[in-house]
Amino acid sequence: MIPRIRPAMAGGWSRALRPGRTGKGIAALEFALVAPIFLWLMVFTIDFTFYLFTALLLSNSVAAGAQYALINGQLTLPNSAGCTALTPPCLTVSGLRANIQTVVQNATSLTLAVPTVYINTSSSTAGDTDSIYYSCYCPSTGISPASQTAVACGTPCADTTQPGSYIAIQASVPYTPLFSGDKWLTGGTISKTAWVRIQ
Repeated sequence: MIPRIRPAMAGGWSRALRPGRTGKGIAALEFALVAPIFLWLMVFTIDFTFYLFTALLLSNSVAAGAQYALINGQLTLPNSAGCTALTPPCLTVSGLRANIQTVVQNATSLTLAVPTVYINTSSSTAGDTDSIYYSCYCPSTGISPASQTAVACGTPCADTTQPGSYIAIQASVPYTPLFSGDKWLTGGTISKTAWVRIQ
C-alpha cells in the first residue's frame, strides 16, 4: 500500500482562501475607494438643489413684477402730468417703479435688495424725463437696459416688430453653497431679468 502524502500547506491554503476571512478586507477596501465619490455626489446634489430652488424663487418674484407691469404699465403717465392734483391720483412712472419693486420683494421669501426697474432707459426718478417716457425702442436683451437706443416710433425694428416702450426688471440675490468645499458651486449672485412691453 502506497502511503498518502498530504501537502503541508493544503489546509493552510484552504483556510486562507475561505470567503469569510478575506471578504471583509476586500469589502472594506472597496468602501474606502467608493465612499468619497458617493459623499461628494450627495453634497453636490444637495447644494445644486438649493441653488435651483433659489433661482426658481427669484424667477417667480421677477415674473410677478412683470405681470404687474404688464397690467398697469399702459395706465402710467409721466411724472410731469401732475397726478397728485387729480382725483383720484393717477399712476406716474415713479409710482409704477416703486410698486413693481414692492411686488417683486413681496412675492418671495428670499431677502432681496431693492430690484432695479427701468422704464425705457431710466432707472430712477431723476432720469424719468418726458423725452425718455415718450421715446420708442427696439430692445435687445444683449444690451443693458440703460444702453438701449431710441428709434423713430413709426420705423419697424430689425425683427420687423414695431418699436415701443418697455420695462426691464432686474433682481438678484446672493447665494452661498451650504458646503464651502463644494468647488462646483462657488458663492456668488443669482440674477434674473424680465422685459415687458407696455406700449
